[in-house]
Amino acid sequence: MEKQIYIITGGPGFGKTELILELRNLGYLCSDEFARALIDTQTKSGGEILPWENPKLFQQEVLKQRIDFFESVPDGTIVFADRGIPDQLAFARYKGFGSSEILTQSVLKYRYAPQVFVTPPWPEIFVNDPIRSETYEEAVRIHQAIINTYCGLKYQLIELPLLSVGERIGVILKVIGENRTNEHKPT
Repeated sequence: MEKQIYIITGGPGFGKTELILELRNLGYLCSDEFARALIDTQTKSGGEILPWENPKLFQQEVLKQRIDFFESVPDGTIVFADRGIPDQLAFARYKGFGSSEILTQSVLKYRYAPQVFVTPPWPEIFVNDPIRSETYEEAVRIHQAIINTYCGLKYQLIELPLLSVGERIGVILKVIGENRTNEHKPT
């Protein structure tokens, strides 16, 4: 199953979410970063579905949300995702959890658009916070694990230049053949 869901990925803190927010402002359907949102809501509510409390349950819930989003996207609709199921596989491998059968099956079953946009390491914009607690060096190692995973799954990686959000959006839209601007939002 392949849809026109374009993933924006890269190490934590390298500018993905800003791109997703701008694409959403342009009227595109975009996913949230499900892992970050789950950590935020669980932390605020005192929940236990956290990667450091119950990593298996956390992985299952994030995967469920990613699959639900994938399946909700209408055919023929251009959509952008702040990470995808392959990212989850990369994080699981990076953290030493290996490749669970459900994750391995899911990355093969749920195929995103073949072009994947990568935000490369960029120390000048990197910021960590209570949820994104990795150091810059750890973020770079995670980034490499993500790159290796997508390459292994035969996606075409397109590294975005270290430019402004607007210029990066221009690159993305040009690659996918979109000529829309703020005046011509998708429906």
